[in-house]
Amino acid sequence: MRIPVRALAVCCAAVPLLAACGSDPIDSARLEQRIKVGYERQVDGTRVESVTCPTSIEREPGVTATCRLTLSTGVSGTIEITVRDDKKIEWEVSGGVG
Repeated sequence: MRIPVRALAVCCAAVPLLAACGSDPIDSARLEQRIKVGYERQVDGTRVESVTCPTSIEREPGVTATCRLTLSTGVSGTIEITVRDDKKIEWEVSGGVG
């Protein structure tokens, strides 16, 4: 079941992660922090324990990746990451948490 938790704020806030030209990997630590903050802002009363993303997400349109999100309650799920054509990051909860 896909739970639509799109974060326009996260997409816009992620611009600095993608501002450079070339195909250097996205800074996964910064991406993880932005997902954590974005999720907590969207789901009141929720505390994210951790977010883990691959360390080699390329900065190219159409690239996708799966991150793991764990709440302080122990519930965990997946977050699907997509690099859009404008190289901004879009993320969506795809299962487990919500």
